Order: sequence, then C-alpha cells, then structure tokens
Amino acid sequence: MKRLLIGDCREKLLSTLEVILKHWGYRVLVTSRRERLRALIAESPPDLLIVGTLLLSGEANPLVAEVGRQVVERGCSLIILRDQEPMVPLAVAHDTLEVPLDLFALFALIQRHVEKIPRQNLRLTVKLPGMLCRGESSQLSEVLSLSRQGLFIRTGFRLEKGEKLKVLFPLLGMRRELEVETEVLYRVHPDPENNYLQGVGVAFTTMSEEAREALDAFIQKRFLGELYAREPDLSDLTDDQLQSRNDVRLRLI
Repeated sequence: MKRLLIGDCREKLLSTLEVILKHWGYRVLVTSRRERLRALIAESPPDLLIVGTLLLSGEANPLVAEVGRQVVERGCSLIILRDQEPMVPLAVAHDTLEVPLDLFALFALIQRHVEKIPRQNLRLTVKLPGMLCRGESSQLSEVLSLSRQGLFIRTGFRLEKGEKLKVLFPLLGMRRELEVETEVLYRVHPDPENNYLQGVGVAFTTMSEEAREALDAFIQKRFLGELYAREPDLSDLTDDQLQSRNDVRLRLI
C-alpha cells in the first residue's frame, strides 16, 4: 500500500485530506507539527509528501532542507499546499495545489505521483436510470459508473466502437437531467466472469459549460456523500477546505 505523508497547520484541512486519501486506498499519516513531520519522514520515507507552506516558512527552517533531501536523494514526490501565504522558494521539483482544494485536481495529482498507471478521471459507481438513444430507437438503460469524461451504461443494444449515441440520465438530488452526445469506446459482452453484464463505455463528445458544471457538482456531491456514509463523525468539516461547484455546499451533513 502506498504511503502518503501530509503536514499542514490546518487541522480541518488535514482531516479532509486524510479521509479522502484513505477512501482512495492509501496509507495516510498526518501531522500539524513541524518536528513531528521531520520525525515521520526520518522513520520511513513516504511515496508522496504533501506539505503546507506555513510549515515550510521561516528562515533557516530545517524542514525545508529535509524535504529537499527526500526529493533529491530518495526520489520522493512533493506537493505544496498553498492559499494566501507566499510560496517558499524550493530548488526541487514539486507541484502546487491551491487551498480550498479542487477535488478533481487533487485526484489528478495523486494519480500522477503515486500510480504506475494513472487513472485519467475520478470515477463513481452509481445506479442511475438512463435512456440510450440510437438513431430513431431508444431503450431504457442503467448508468453504472460515471466520470467527468464519460460513463458505463448497461444496455442490450449491440453497439460497435465509434458509434454515436445520445444518453439521458438524471442528476438525482439536483432536480436536473443531462442529455449528452457520446461515442462508444468499448463494449462488454455478457459471460460468467462479469456476472453476465452487458453494456458499453462511452465518452462525452459535446457538453455545454452549464452541463459540465452540473455534472462536476453532482460527482463531487455523491463522492462526499460516500465519505460521510463511511465516516459519520465528519459533520464538523466545513466547505472552506474544498472548492464548491455550481452552488453545491460541501458540508458532510
């Protein structure tokens, strides 16, 4: 299991990151104290180090040198968390993640730095009623997974890669329905190994900015709902740690 180490002065931000990253399957250690962070680094070098700018501030800060050594000598990846504080000059390779956090930017950075084969999109397992339209024919279907770029839909249509389709599905809880143009990327044939699942994976080909914002908000809302279902003590997390989209509040309540 990949080991991620996070240091930041903001306790609620640490809690937010810890829950999200554990949900994604990583071993996560967090601390808000500079000396504790140095000790954790010395105990076992992490696969990824995430540090807030306040912990790196100050003249002759020994943590800056230690972080630099980890990146140069051990090949540790580094992400700097920042908001209003000035950036600390670092002479080593690193990425910057703005606070409040963008969930999709966080996912992309974690994938790029930690995974050998990075996933391109945050994907949710869902069960949404849908309508698949192919020319003059349409069929009630079921959307089983969803991302910003496409979805997987259960269908009995025999479809080929490259076919153009329209897919309609509701954003449950938001009183909104999306109708999107798609293209078939792959199809799944029913057999015992996949429990006789039959369907297609499609990519969105055209989508308005308004629809994109609504989809982003829906994915974010559903993802955070999953976190709250698993961690019911998260009701004290406030939305100042995560960017909101399309006026969706990100309190886990």
